[in-house]
Amino acid sequence: MTRPPAQEDSGAVIVLLIAVMGGVIGVLATLMASMALIGAQATEAERLSRVASYVMWTQPFVYIISGLLAGARDSRWGPVRAPVIGLFLAAVCWMLLRQRHLLASEPNILAHLLPAGALFSLFGAMVAPLLRGRVGSVVTGIVMLGVVAYILAYLNLGAISGQVTRELITRAEGMTMRMDTVPVPGAPVALLDADDRETLYTAQTHDNGRYMFTKVPIGEYLLRVQDPATGAVVSDRTRVDRAISGGTAWETVALPSITRDSGPLFE
Repeated sequence: MTRPPAQEDSGAVIVLLIAVMGGVIGVLATLMASMALIGAQATEAERLSRVASYVMWTQPFVYIISGLLAGARDSRWGPVRAPVIGLFLAAVCWMLLRQRHLLASEPNILAHLLPAGALFSLFGAMVAPLLRGRVGSVVTGIVMLGVVAYILAYLNLGAISGQVTRELITRAEGMTMRMDTVPVPGAPVALLDADDRETLYTAQTHDNGRYMFTKVPIGEYLLRVQDPATGAVVSDRTRVDRAISGGTAWETVALPSITRDSGPLFE
């Protein structure tokens, strides 16, 4: 017994709506998840680079899922409609990136997103008939794989914190009266790539001289501190480790000492 054409058309429309809405939710979820992996101290260049990397790895799977859903119930028209859905989702991704000022300076990013949306959605729609009744299982598997990948990416992040201090020497008539280790507030602190010396994260020390960088990928970096009083720069290599493996050791940076004259020894 065959279903009436009207019922088939209604079912195809529902599947297409599910494919579109599921794709939009996927685009929003992946963009929000990628932004959650970027620390607040990241420079604009690092932020744009990280977002571009996440978009490159996550969006094709969103388009494939939409194509699978579009072709699951309509093997004839699914491959025709899926690229249109992919183009729409790519445009949505581009608009969200533009709205949040997350677009890199490359002017051809839209030219990369649109073909990717069309091609990966078409691939999903063409594979869907071969999967028959297992499309739902495959979609669930892709989503679970994405969740696992996100957890691994989150576990691959660490934090680094410490304090900037200096020796304050108090003298009177050329005689050293006392030496104190004092915190240095307002000192610019930067975390640079250890290889090409590109600044990735920036911060300033608080009133207690402390600083912190969060959500930093594990690896080797160059920690650079500029003395707000003299302009001198102190650099040292450091390593960011996983929090679950003990985290990064507290990094204390000592700036060059300064001398303060307290006046006559005896008044």
